[in-house]
Amino acid sequence: MRPRSGLAVRLGLLITCLLLPWGTAWGQGAPSPAASPAALALDHALQQALGQNPQVLAARASVIAAQQNLAVARTGLAPTISANGTGTYGTSSSTSSTLGGLTAPLTTITGTGSVSLGASLPLYDGGRTEANVQAAEAALASAQAALRQTEQDTALGVATAFFNVLQAERLATVREALLLQAQAQLELSQARVRAGVAAQSDVIQARAQVAQAQVDLLAARSQVGTSKASLQGSIGVDAAEPVEVQEPPVPPGTVTASAEAAMQTAETTRPEVAKAQAAVSSEQAALDLARVAAGPQVTVGVGTTYTPLSTSPVLNNATSYGVSATVSLPLYDSGKGRAEIGAAQAALQGAQAQLRGERLAVRQDAYQAYLSAVQAAANIQATQAAKAAADEALRVAEGRYRAGVGTIVELITARAQAAQADVNAVNGLYAYETALATLRHAEGLPIQASALGGGQ
Repeated sequence: MRPRSGLAVRLGLLITCLLLPWGTAWGQGAPSPAASPAALALDHALQQALGQNPQVLAARASVIAAQQNLAVARTGLAPTISANGTGTYGTSSSTSSTLGGLTAPLTTITGTGSVSLGASLPLYDGGRTEANVQAAEAALASAQAALRQTEQDTALGVATAFFNVLQAERLATVREALLLQAQAQLELSQARVRAGVAAQSDVIQARAQVAQAQVDLLAARSQVGTSKASLQGSIGVDAAEPVEVQEPPVPPGTVTASAEAAMQTAETTRPEVAKAQAAVSSEQAALDLARVAAGPQVTVGVGTTYTPLSTSPVLNNATSYGVSATVSLPLYDSGKGRAEIGAAQAALQGAQAQLRGERLAVRQDAYQAYLSAVQAAANIQATQAAKAAADEALRVAEGRYRAGVGTIVELITARAQAAQADVNAVNGLYAYETALATLRHAEGLPIQASALGGGQ
């Protein structure tokens, strides 16, 4: 038994040395409350992410670009006004001869110029502008839906990372309590050995439990730092910036929405469905353009020009009006127009099928998220009941060991079961919080603390 005792002592010393740097960060050397950052609430984290996350900013820029493209498309049949000026200046040289044989050079200077104002208004272009506007509107709708999807995906990522931080902090607190329990158990075992009522093996096993609790605490504290870095990254700030999070209100004990309501909400509000609808509109516009291109090309327009000043007496202070019309009838194009129409029709059918598939997909996604949330809510009650039972079993095992009728193995087993029950209870709580956020995302609704359990 001596070698095992020496190994346990050395292991305990090693773990204690490893914990010294962590003690500086989480113990006596912790920053004063004045130096700590203000606690970050969930809603504030979401607002911060939506205001500075690079992906969200890029999606907003795409919406602005689509708006400008729509403005360009609408100018197809809009009037235009222009001011024009022309001018020429030149000289010409010639030689004149007389009857007496004398010659004389002649130089002539010429100059012309005019200033005019012109206006034109296209009246009809065969439906090309209308189709271009429809395509630009569809592109704008798609960009707006993509922005909403990016915002919702970002919000879900932030909420998940936020709850991961809370979960990691709670687990670290549990591990700290378990370490204190293990150290108290070691002291009790040592006292019983000194009293001659327990074997030295009890101390060895108790020391091993302390060493394992120290390892678990190290891992839990490391996970806190990792979770905070992930939260900062999802918000869009430097991962090394310090952050403290605020516990949100306790969520309701049951899921308030029904499965069918969640699916219907998803079908009407999910941005993926809006993007698919925009794709159908875009393909319809492409089909209209293909039909315009394959048919007769007709354009009609009117225009006027006013010339207030000109060197030409005919043009000076003159006004002219005009109507223009062009008709182009394709007689033979080797089937190109018909093929382009067929391709556009097929693309439209594909977009319509994709829309139907997207509606089914979001309904299924919402249903699965609903089931997960319901299961997570039930799991909270189950883990709390298991925790209460494990705590009671541990209390009994500790009493039996103090009374000398229980073994160290029985006590260690009860403590391990109670520790796992504590971990399961913490995991169950934040799994439910995350499941509620996922359900909101699956419904296409904004994620906010008030929707998950009350205002902050």
